[in-house]
Amino acid sequence: MNGIVKKILPVVLLIWPYLFIAVLMAGSANEALYSKLIWLYIAMTVVVYVMNIVNACLYKGDNSCYELAFFNMLIKLLHIPFYLVVFLSGAAMFLAMVVPALIFISPVIIFILFVIDLLLLITTSMYGVNALIRAGKQGIVSKNFALVHGILHFFFVADVISSVWVFVRVRKGKLS
Repeated sequence: MNGIVKKILPVVLLIWPYLFIAVLMAGSANEALYSKLIWLYIAMTVVVYVMNIVNACLYKGDNSCYELAFFNMLIKLLHIPFYLVVFLSGAAMFLAMVVPALIFISPVIIFILFVIDLLLLITTSMYGVNALIRAGKQGIVSKNFALVHGILHFFFVADVISSVWVFVRVRKGKLS
């Protein structure tokens, strides 16, 4: 991939979940427009996620390990507000199940919110996993460290802590 594109894709992924708010606001007055914008956003989400996964896997360069770890940490830290909003929305839907009309729709919405979070988690974790693979091959981290942190990247909250830890280790390895 082009050098500029490989650095723009993580930035797009960084802001992508927050663009959903703009989609919601843009279509709120017009139901037909709202439906089209939602489907366009969903289709573009698939494209953005796939492109970022491919980018993380094919990322090349002398500093690729460091840059992947940096993008992973930055994205995960800046996605915390999004994850909190989704979690609080799910909790509100769970509490709303006391209303008889919401008993059947709340579990569906909670499941959709979980899937949204899970797909975003997997996509962002590809940067960290690929940084760990490269750091392991370069001897910056041990194979056990890479394995444990690679697994941690697929668990909510642990992924953020692990991404910071991995970045610090990779940066320390780069400086020495």
